[in-house]
Amino acid sequence: MAPPRKVTAVTVVSLSSLVTGMLVIIGWEFNISCLQTVFPGFVAMKFNAAICFMLLGAALLLTQFPLKKYNTLAFLLLSSAIILIGAISLAAYLFHFNTALDQLFITDTASIAIKYPFPGRMAPNTAACFVVFGLSFFGFCSKSKSLHTVSQYLLHAITAMSAMSIVGYLYGLSLFYNLSLVGAMAVHSAILFFFLSVIASLLHPTLGITPWFTGRLVGNAMARKVVLLLIFIVIAFGAIRIEAIRYRLFSEQTGISLLVICFIGFGLALIGHTANWLNKFDTQRQDAEEEIKVMNEELEKRVEERSASLRKLLEKLRESESKFRTAFEHSAMGMALVSLQGQWLKVNKRLCDMVGYREHELLSMSFNSLTHPDDQGVHLEAMDNSAMRKNEAYRVEKRYICKDGTVVWVSINLATVINKKGGPVYFVSQFEDITERKKAERHLKKAYQQIQEHVNSITDIAWKQSHLVRSPLANLKGLVEILKGDPADKDALKYIQFELERLDTAIIEMAEDACGKGAAEIVVKKRLLSSPFAAAGI
Repeated sequence: MAPPRKVTAVTVVSLSSLVTGMLVIIGWEFNISCLQTVFPGFVAMKFNAAICFMLLGAALLLTQFPLKKYNTLAFLLLSSAIILIGAISLAAYLFHFNTALDQLFITDTASIAIKYPFPGRMAPNTAACFVVFGLSFFGFCSKSKSLHTVSQYLLHAITAMSAMSIVGYLYGLSLFYNLSLVGAMAVHSAILFFFLSVIASLLHPTLGITPWFTGRLVGNAMARKVVLLLIFIVIAFGAIRIEAIRYRLFSEQTGISLLVICFIGFGLALIGHTANWLNKFDTQRQDAEEEIKVMNEELEKRVEERSASLRKLLEKLRESESKFRTAFEHSAMGMALVSLQGQWLKVNKRLCDMVGYREHELLSMSFNSLTHPDDQGVHLEAMDNSAMRKNEAYRVEKRYICKDGTVVWVSINLATVINKKGGPVYFVSQFEDITERKKAERHLKKAYQQIQEHVNSITDIAWKQSHLVRSPLANLKGLVEILKGDPADKDALKYIQFELERLDTAIIEMAEDACGKGAAEIVVKKRLLSSPFAAAGI
């Protein structure tokens, strides 16, 4: 079964078929004639026909549910049952045999009373319509487009047969609804067949004659507008003609002439109405075209204004690109555009000279291939942080291995270029050769270490000499206190002389440690010249 097309009218008509069949069955069960015939004095719908209409309504109703395996199986089973019941009844007419199906559920006593040879059997045109309906359903279940088209025309055939029966009832022509002497299509059966076939054809609106009335073009709209009115007027004029003949209101020539005049008048009115409707539609189309023309003119002006603005922007962009290219190529610093994967995208001459590679050689490499192994992680971390925009720009210092094998220290300023969505596109990097600065830093660090060593040595010497000087001085202080008590104490003077010699020796050692051994004699001479004992001649 083809994928279902949701049509509200299908649901309404399917439920109507189910309800009508159920009411007819109730009428047969409880012998309620008004439910069997609907219209008094007309042919009753047979019990088997009511069952088929219920099956037909259920099958159509299934098309409005999602296409599933069990739905398709149920649709095929219902269609098979409709074909089987209709085919058995039709075969019984063609081959003149009686089947138990006619009186299987209900005994048609009314038909027996009228002495029909096969009571309870549906009319042959009714049975044929059920068979054709079932075959068309089977055709729609196939995957062949040709069978779909044939099935659609089978539905149109049912529409034509049921419409003929309805016209026969309207004009009292039994030939149109009674194809044999043994049964006739009930009026409500003809009405159900007509609406069911029309609604079923809407499930495939591109097949048969259905596109004439379901399309969205002007011709389709006109067909929908005219067809119902035309059918109504034709049927009405036919009914008036028949009533005129029945009551002999006019002679035959006069009636036909009036009928022709009525048809001509109605045709002219219909043509005029259609022409006015088409003219109105054409006026609306012309108004819409004028509006579109005005809108196009305004749009062209806007496009021209936007184009002028765009040209100015492009000129500014070219100018800025030219300035950037000039600054990039002639920069005193190395510059490069680097992809998110670390591939060189564009490099300037200064960077090529810095590492000793030509431009095409660098563009075929990545920055990792130049980076010193010990500095790989530093640059990768900086790139990750810059790409995540934790900071607008990053600065990193690392070593590059030049083409000749030498190592150059570079300072890199790294910034991320982002797109309109805020995602990273590539990196812009500036490179500065800081090899000399790194060498100066190493020399400065070495000198600082030497100074620190001298300071530490002086501190050790000062502590040592301080200890040597402080010991004699402490002893001299004690001896001076003894002399204060007894100035004639010779032993005290002897010890004072000893301590003074120790102090003299310590001073000479301090001078030697600070200035070398040559300074000792100068210190001794200066000390003797400045000694109070030397001045006194002692």
